[in-house]
Amino acid sequence: MATTDEPAAEPEELDVSITSEVEQETSRALGKETRQVLFAVLLVAAFMALAHFTGLKAWITNVQTWKEMVRQFGWGAHAIFMIACAGTVMLGVPRLPLCAAAGLVFGFGEGLVLSLVSSTLGSYGAFILSRHGFRRAVESRAEKWPWLKKLLKKPSVLRVFWVRQLMVPGLVLNVLLGMTPVKHTRFLLGTLLGYLPLNVAFSLVGSGLGKGDLATTLTQLLAAMAVINIAAWLVYRVMKKQKTNG
Repeated sequence: MATTDEPAAEPEELDVSITSEVEQETSRALGKETRQVLFAVLLVAAFMALAHFTGLKAWITNVQTWKEMVRQFGWGAHAIFMIACAGTVMLGVPRLPLCAAAGLVFGFGEGLVLSLVSSTLGSYGAFILSRHGFRRAVESRAEKWPWLKKLLKKPSVLRVFWVRQLMVPGLVLNVLLGMTPVKHTRFLLGTLLGYLPLNVAFSLVGSGLGKGDLATTLTQLLAAMAVINIAAWLVYRVMKKQKTNG
């Protein structure tokens, strides 16, 4: 594939030859994402219920103490987290545990912003390296998804967003996108938007893990489930629309 940065067209209809494969992968990915969030929600809900009604309550107090120490450290803590998160994501480490950690340590709002920006920058770093030839080790892994290269032949913002919802390792996607003519702005915007649903959900889960009020924890966990279900519904509707248009 070309590695130039020429503008790519905005093809929104799927190639007939890959429609069924993309539909299957999308449905499977959305189901797995929902199960991941549900598992995390149930785990945190059970732990926090125990913590509020047993001797584990001291753990909640300790979390509040740690968070206060982080706040006293100031912007240095934010910078350290962002550098660490971006570096690990660039190397292919899954971002979702980092999102939950950011929510736990910094709270939902700050944690979401920090995890979203740093994971996007980490992916962009891998994208840049791919365009400079650092991709040989990953190319062989991409052979597991032959239809993916066809889908990303001329990637739009929507398609970058879409593939971020699939159960394909982020490093593989970053390298494959680096081998296409996608513009840097399209990669960044599509990745930022594509990461948003799960980053929101896991930041809510992580933040809920450190709350002193059980009702607040449960509210955030329910919000996490709502976010991922709404995102799954929207992606499913777009997929069906493109299949119909195709």
